[in-house]
Amino acid sequence: MTVLNQHLLFSMLQTATKNLLEQVPMLNELDSKTGDGDHGSTMLRVCHCIEKSVTHEETQWAKQVDALGWSIMEQDGGSASMLIGNLFLGLSEGLTSEELSPLETAVAFKYGVERVMRLSGAHQGDKTMLDALIPVAETMQTDAVNGATLEELFEHAAIAARLGAESTKAMIPKRGRAKNMGEKAIGFIDPGATSMAILFESFNQAVHQVH
Repeated sequence: MTVLNQHLLFSMLQTATKNLLEQVPMLNELDSKTGDGDHGSTMLRVCHCIEKSVTHEETQWAKQVDALGWSIMEQDGGSASMLIGNLFLGLSEGLTSEELSPLETAVAFKYGVERVMRLSGAHQGDKTMLDALIPVAETMQTDAVNGATLEELFEHAAIAARLGAESTKAMIPKRGRAKNMGEKAIGFIDPGATSMAILFESFNQAVHQVH
């Protein structure tokens, strides 16, 4: 049975940085419809933080992921970098042993999403990255309780994240700069939710490359 360990998590993060960096122009273009047009640039800085962090594996991966979260929050990326940084801070709290079962993995990511929720005060339906992240946490928890493998966990999480991101197209934003657009923002997908969909699709890709 595949388990989540430091080497696999770092491989997942390396795959995510590669895929996100390829989508920087698209994310900026998407953000220009409802915001400042710089979400891709923010993700560029986030990716550089991740790249620096995963070049080596320290003894305690929880501390390393925690440090990654803080380094992301130090970037000039507005609310997005703060939220993504907190996603990793929460995740680090769940890295309690060298290897995590699917259920322990689901709990760790749940900690990350819950930390983002507490910090942002946003809810599902507010047209934010949480519209991708909350379905991920819920899907992972349900799957893990029902005995899913790690591969199934991330396959379904990737689908949930993408569907969550796509659902923001019909939403009126209630947070951030996009809130000022009101109904004019309908028809545009939230860039933060889109980057989270790419993140979890990348995680799924990396997990399935193990075999």
